[in-house]
Amino acid sequence: MYDFWKMTPGGNPTILLKAGDFPQHLRAPVANAVMNSQHLCAEQVGYVRLEGKPRLDMMGGEFCLNATRSFAVLLAEKGLLSPEGTGLVGKVEVSGVPEDVAVRVIARDGALPFAEACLHFSALPQPETFSRGLRLVRVPGIAHILQQGPLPPENALASFCEAQRNLCHVAGEEAVGHLWLSNVATRVPGTAGAELHPVVWVRDTASLCRESACGSGTLACALALHAENGLTRCAIRQPSGCTLSVRMEKTPEGWDVWVGGPVRMTACGKTDLTGIVEGVHTL
Repeated sequence: MYDFWKMTPGGNPTILLKAGDFPQHLRAPVANAVMNSQHLCAEQVGYVRLEGKPRLDMMGGEFCLNATRSFAVLLAEKGLLSPEGTGLVGKVEVSGVPEDVAVRVIARDGALPFAEACLHFSALPQPETFSRGLRLVRVPGIAHILQQGPLPPENALASFCEAQRNLCHVAGEEAVGHLWLSNVATRVPGTAGAELHPVVWVRDTASLCRESACGSGTLACALALHAENGLTRCAIRQPSGCTLSVRMEKTPEGWDVWVGGPVRMTACGKTDLTGIVEGVHTL
C-alpha cells in the first residue's frame, strides 16, 4: 500500500506520490497505471519529497504549475510552509526548472485555499511565430503552441498535434502543450481575459491528455497576451469552469510572474499497486 494525495487545482486532477517509494524506472509506468479511470483516475502524476528541501518531480520530468500549486497545499497541510502576512510561504524544487519556485497558500473561510506559484524571468519570454497562425511560447520545462479556432475531433487529435509539434520543431521536448485560446471580456479594469482549452503531450509517458486546467498553459497565454497588449494581469478561464489568475510584477532583476487559483485536496490515503506494474511489490 502506497501513500497518495489526489488534488484538484481548479481542474486538472493531479495525483501526488512519495518519490522515495518509486525508483526512476518505475515512475512512468506507475503514473500511467494510477491515472487510469479504473484506478485513482487523474490527468497527471507527480512524485514528491517532503523531507529536507521539498521537491516535486513530474511523471515525465516536465514542469507543471498546477502540480506545484497542489504541492504547496500539501506542504501547508503538513506545516512545512512559513507564515508571512495573511498566508504561508516557501520555496520548492520542481522538475524542469533550474531555480527554486516560490509558493504561497492563503486559507479562506468557507472556500478552498488559494495557492499560487511564482516563476522569475530576467526578461519575459516572447512568442515565436510559425505558419498557420501558430505561436510558440517556451516556459521552463514545457513548450506551448497557441492557436485560435475549434479543436479537431478526437479521432484526429493525436495526428493533428503531432503535425503541430513537427512544424514548430518541438517534437523532442519533454512536454508540449497545445492550447486553443479565445479572448473574452473581463469586468476587472486592466485585466486581460481569455478562455483556454489545453491538450498536453508528455514524451516519456507517451500521453496526450485533454486537460481540464493547465497552469503552465495559463502562464503561456498570459505571456502571449502581454506581448499583444502590455497588460500585466490576466484571468484565464479553464475548461473546468475555474479561472486562474496571473500577475506580472517588475523587479530590479527582471519579472516575477505569479499564477494562482483554488486547490482542493480531493482525497488522500493509501493505494494498492499489486500486479499493476511488475516490480512495484518488491520495493
